[in-house]
Amino acid sequence: MDLRAAERRLQAAQRAADVESLDALLHPRVVGAGPDGTVFTKEDDLESYRSGALRITELVEESLDVQDDGQTGVTRTVAAVDAVQGGAVVSARLRYTRLWVREDGTWRVLAATFVPVR
Repeated sequence: MDLRAAERRLQAAQRAADVESLDALLHPRVVGAGPDGTVFTKEDDLESYRSGALRITELVEESLDVQDDGQTGVTRTVAAVDAVQGGAVVSARLRYTRLWVREDGTWRVLAATFVPVR
């Protein structure tokens, strides 16, 4: 699977709250940071989907830029996202930046940030 396909598979797993696929796509040591500076681990992220604390109701990719050198890569995605987070309905246009590493032929996210864009 190429990096563009891995990014799109991740988006599909987020939309479906597919914890098994997310687990496969996230590196065990992944660290993420949200718009408020909150840092989260793989287990934090998986638990938010598993528990229903985060439910993405719509994620529409507006743009995707991919850089790939074979073993590492970066994806930059802008997406319109509707979600329910902690019981509150949230709609935002977000820029996701993800650092991917390739191990044994499989792309996995090692670091991620997302911020609102206008």
